[in-house]
Amino acid sequence: MNVSWRIEALSGPDAAAVVEPLFREYLDWILARFAADLGAESVDPDGTAERAYFAETQRFLGPGGRLLVARRDDEIVGVGAFKPTYDERTAEIKRMFVRPSARGSGIARALLDRLLNDARSEGYTRVRLETMSFMTEAHALYQSVGARAIDPFDGSEAGNVGLAGATTYLELPL
Repeated sequence: MNVSWRIEALSGPDAAAVVEPLFREYLDWILARFAADLGAESVDPDGTAERAYFAETQRFLGPGGRLLVARRDDEIVGVGAFKPTYDERTAEIKRMFVRPSARGSGIARALLDRLLNDARSEGYTRVRLETMSFMTEAHALYQSVGARAIDPFDGSEAGNVGLAGATTYLELPL
């Protein structure tokens, strides 16, 4: 396969601004999907979910975290991250997203593989993640590397904004 993209880790003071457009695109897609599924105009009218979503970015850039992007030429077409959790042995994978125009090229799998390898290198022994129930392609990707469904976990982003019932929780030993 001819790979025309690369995975790179972001750090430093400008990293959050670099990924903000892709994070925004991902959040808008999620919120639009929920609104359509519920027949509602908005599922986040007061911006609670949006504020929580963007507040987490610094945890990806801090100690024990990681923020990766996939670039095709100079365009960022994918993103993935992990952050430390309440348990020093557990990382939580977050913000896995590949733009529709870049899907099917192996980017999501490459991002996930790199996140898992980097989490191992940081000393984590397991990863957890939460994904919206409608994201069936993501479920298949995570299950293909051995992730298994678990009960909702404390501190989950979806649980904190009232979306635990529309979320699938997964865990993978490293």
